[in-house]
Amino acid sequence: MKLAFEPIWPWPLILFACVAMLLVVAIGYPRRVRHLPTAWQRVLLALRIALVLILTLWLCRPLLVIESDDKSDAVLYVVTDSSRSMDTPDGLGGMTRRAQLIQLFEEASPLLKQISESVEVRFRDLSEGMVAYDTISPLAEGPMTAIGANFEELAKEANREKIAAILFWGDGKQAASGKLDIDPFQAAKLLARQHRPIYTVPFGSSEIASTTLDLSVTELDVARDVFIRNVVPIKVRFRALGADGRETRIRVFVEQRNGIPNGTSGPMAAVPRDQDNVTVKNLTVNSANDDVTVDLQFVPEQAGEIKIAVEVDPVAGEAQLSNNRIETIIRVRSGGIRVVYFDTVRSEQKWLRRINVSSRVQLDAKLIRTGGIAQPINIDESWFEPGNYDAFIIGDVAAEWFGPERLKKIAACCDQGAGLMMIGGENSYGAGGYQRTPLARLLPVVMTDTDQQLTDDVRMLPTRAALTDPILQIAAPDQNSRRWNELPPLRGANVLRVKEGTGAQVLAVSPTELPLLVRQNTGAARVMAFAGDTTWQWATDEDWGAEAHQRFWRQVIFWLTKMENDGETPLWVNAEPRDLNPGRLVELAFGLRDGNGLPMSNVDYKVNVKRPDGEAENVTPRSVDARGAGDFQDTLLPGDYWVNVSAEGGEGRGTMYASTRFLVNPRDPELDNPAADPALMRELAHVSGGDFLTPETMIERLQVWAADGLPSLEMKRSERLNLWDNWYSLLLFVILIAAEWALRKKRGLV
Repeated sequence: MKLAFEPIWPWPLILFACVAMLLVVAIGYPRRVRHLPTAWQRVLLALRIALVLILTLWLCRPLLVIESDDKSDAVLYVVTDSSRSMDTPDGLGGMTRRAQLIQLFEEASPLLKQISESVEVRFRDLSEGMVAYDTISPLAEGPMTAIGANFEELAKEANREKIAAILFWGDGKQAASGKLDIDPFQAAKLLARQHRPIYTVPFGSSEIASTTLDLSVTELDVARDVFIRNVVPIKVRFRALGADGRETRIRVFVEQRNGIPNGTSGPMAAVPRDQDNVTVKNLTVNSANDDVTVDLQFVPEQAGEIKIAVEVDPVAGEAQLSNNRIETIIRVRSGGIRVVYFDTVRSEQKWLRRINVSSRVQLDAKLIRTGGIAQPINIDESWFEPGNYDAFIIGDVAAEWFGPERLKKIAACCDQGAGLMMIGGENSYGAGGYQRTPLARLLPVVMTDTDQQLTDDVRMLPTRAALTDPILQIAAPDQNSRRWNELPPLRGANVLRVKEGTGAQVLAVSPTELPLLVRQNTGAARVMAFAGDTTWQWATDEDWGAEAHQRFWRQVIFWLTKMENDGETPLWVNAEPRDLNPGRLVELAFGLRDGNGLPMSNVDYKVNVKRPDGEAENVTPRSVDARGAGDFQDTLLPGDYWVNVSAEGGEGRGTMYASTRFLVNPRDPELDNPAADPALMRELAHVSGGDFLTPETMIERLQVWAADGLPSLEMKRSERLNLWDNWYSLLLFVILIAAEWALRKKRGLV
């Protein structure tokens, strides 16, 4: 029996608190009772000190540890790895790890039988769970190796009975997912605290990866929310093991969903390579362990949630093929906007190009360097083909830089519905020679060789008629006018003269009523003239200017491309992640918007997930702020999972439906990388207080145990007796404080 303490705070802090309480009693209390007889003073002071001592007892939390010999029956566990990685033939003469383990088992069996005369010996095969056996099987068919989860179960069992030791024989490869992916070290620490040592024997080589022929694609990096006809960059990690000098090919596949309803997956088709679709790359492996990032891209031609895949062609002799392909789901929205922007190298272009952060807008910028010596412009001629771009923005670039043919092509694109905008600059409008080009008939301003420019600061203000126009809405309606007045003024501007009788509308002016922003519908095109070129100052504002800059330019582009009314559906649902390995948790988020686009609260959602096997499982939704959320864990089957959400829309909209999907890639946690992990086996033994052994030393250890018994049988059983957490210490405290109060009351101190 021994006394121990579990202090509530660190010892220095407890010591300080106790000394402080005693000093307060010793210094302050005698003054209150000095007029009383000496006997009364001593009694009251003793009661107060006793109360301090009880508080000190509670702070220190003492306990008695009573140890006694544990005479109960002990159990010895022999845990053998039966996962599929144990079929790896990396032993001498091509012997598999499981065959080596069985060889050890057969040699150890007589010794284990002898030990079983005094200790119960239990045999367990370990994979995703533990299975009892009497005769060991040569088969290793376990789909996972959940070392941490299984040892955690042994730790729970150790609370009910005495486990003398655990013998763990295997390759040490922790390969589990989902709820089974528990850190083995945490389980080993639990067993260590219970004095349950693990004795490990490793099989297999950690260098198997360098001698195994395997190609794989992993870590697919692609935007999950894009717009139709926008270029979608793809980055994928390509790894080749043991394929030095081999040639292979990486390709992009896209799901074909024409005529395919939700809930059914469409066929996958390779995307032919062309100027926009960089979907095929031929690779030569440079080393025995090659690891590179491959850049690809494609342009989606159909809207909706579609599956894309990146696949590397297998090479002869490659046995593991489940990691040659990786898939994900992306959402392709209708109304994707492609804009081409021509300008010189200046601050305005730097900030204007940042609207690319929106997956809805793809802005391709071509910067023209205008030095002292004119150089021919290298411009992709496909940019001027009808249908390739939805709008053209021309900055401080003179007409001669384009040449008459390209300007004719821009005008032809606008005649077919593309938008056109010119912004201010020294080479814009008449100063750039545009009055003699086909663009002159499109732009809503009159241009001459004598066009002037303002060099003073010019504040940009919406006209009264345009104050509520969507293009100029940079803040809430009641704050919009004030926000425009707070923005930094433009540093100069072009002097614009509006064409008469063309229906041109002035949206913004200077304080002196000079037109700054003019728009007009010209045939099928929407065109706009902007006098300024220093809106970048708004973006550098530390408060809200960056948001105003982004909102203004995006709304301008939406108007130019006729996309200002392209909204979102009222009921929405998202799944994260969109692609995952088997067993991982998927987080679902869903919500409903009212007629004004604002999120609705207190919505009754019904959610279910349809698994690849066709079975549906309901998900219990919960409220998070003004949206719903749910979790889905049953993701062991590879394939597509369809999430279906329904809710009453309110406002007479009836029941609304939304769906999305995520997919589980057919990864094999056991065989994607079958390398053994003897370092993990060593750490498990070290952390738990056991030993890291070879098959030979394991036999020697069993011989000692068979002759002398297991050392752990000498363990003591410990019982803990708390001296502070009990009813009588609390009763004593109450009695003492009540007695002190009664005495003080009797003597008139209360």
